[in-house]
Amino acid sequence: MKSIINYSLVLFLLIAVGCTKDIDQFNNNDKSPTTVPANSLFANATVELMDYLASPNVNVNTFRLWSQHWTQSTYTDESNFQLINRNINGEVMERMYARVLRDVKECRGFVNASATNSEAVKNTQLAVLDVLEVCAYSILVDIFNDVPYSEALMGVDNLSPAYDDASTIYSSLATTLDGAITVLSGSSDMGDFAGSDLIYAGSTSHWTMLANSLKLRMAMRMADVAGSGSQAMAEAAAAGVFASNDDHAYIMYQSSTPNTNPLWEDLVQSGRTDFLASVTLADIMNATNDPRRAIYFRNLDSTGAITTSGQHGLDGAYADFSQPGDILEVPTHPGVLLSYAEVCFHLADAANRGWNVGGDAETHYKNGVSASMLQWGSDQATADAFLLETDVAWDASMAEQRIGTQKWVAMYDQGLEAWCTWKMYDYPAMGTAAQAGTITPTRYNYSVDEYSVNSTNVSAANGGSDLTTDKVFWDVD
Repeated sequence: MKSIINYSLVLFLLIAVGCTKDIDQFNNNDKSPTTVPANSLFANATVELMDYLASPNVNVNTFRLWSQHWTQSTYTDESNFQLINRNINGEVMERMYARVLRDVKECRGFVNASATNSEAVKNTQLAVLDVLEVCAYSILVDIFNDVPYSEALMGVDNLSPAYDDASTIYSSLATTLDGAITVLSGSSDMGDFAGSDLIYAGSTSHWTMLANSLKLRMAMRMADVAGSGSQAMAEAAAAGVFASNDDHAYIMYQSSTPNTNPLWEDLVQSGRTDFLASVTLADIMNATNDPRRAIYFRNLDSTGAITTSGQHGLDGAYADFSQPGDILEVPTHPGVLLSYAEVCFHLADAANRGWNVGGDAETHYKNGVSASMLQWGSDQATADAFLLETDVAWDASMAEQRIGTQKWVAMYDQGLEAWCTWKMYDYPAMGTAAQAGTITPTRYNYSVDEYSVNSTNVSAANGGSDLTTDKVFWDVD
């Protein structure tokens, strides 16, 4: 995988280098270019997406808290599901639309206008952009349910976009993914995108795997929604998904700013001493003697158990309890978009339903647990021993509980996916937050900003209901 490079520097050099005797050059403002290289926009969209998913910043991303993997020691609003005070829901919209999706759209325009790339290369680049776009929109749906889609990103042509039905968006995204998979599976040349590909360094075969793995994720989200075509979607994707930890989608951050992992920025650079292990995760990992405890967290007790302040969302002295592990404070720690472990658990779910995805549920489940262990530095022998634990060993009569709980534990570095896993399976049981008096909500509501600038459309979204206890369309249980 490629490391992030400073694309602002590259962009400046591309614009500023060279000289000419044409006096008209003095009418140009080199510090404010009118065009940006498409590959720079591609790289920037990738980084913005990955930064959002990796960030633990409570102004932006609360899912490590909402999944009840972490809680807070001092300022516990976000552990108690407060969104409005920091405009967190508005920040999500800003990140995804104004940064990720806008860059994808602008990049697509430059790709289409290119006079140097062949049509085949253009189509490949557009397919890669489609995969990024599908990922971003599916994230928005998973968080909010209905969101602007068909009228989004129109700028001054439409400052009040309609909110599209979430299930309709998912259906459209699935069609887009199918087209991208077709193009990518028949291509090996990303052209000038290859040098800016921070995930796969220009490997179209791996982008095809990512597209199929994303398709499988979306299919399993909709597995309980009648008429969604989930089974056919999962079966079509299964043969092309990730096959090992070497395949999963991540970027390697660098050791110096501004290209460090956002985890480092919030856990180390900011000097923040606030995040602690949540009792919800601690109880499960302690009960199963999970060997990942000493990796996920530090400051364990003398027996190797995670210690907590008790109830989720209850404040406590930072030094007295287990804190996020040292590995998360490494600035080069990779940011994960979609992991092989996640894919294995999706396949286990599909196989448990009797769907034809190759292999059986038990094998896929064990592969998921093992993949997570290996991803975090353990070995296969350790994984095999863990799989013999009473509450971990495969039990077909408790398949959903096993899959849901162990996937949720494995998604420790994918906070959003951990939260979605709980929504999909209703496992594990979420604790009641100390101040909120409720378990974790099932969606973000819309921001005050949206009601200020797009009141009519946002008020009509989700059938006119905007509660955090409402459910996204695929969360039917």
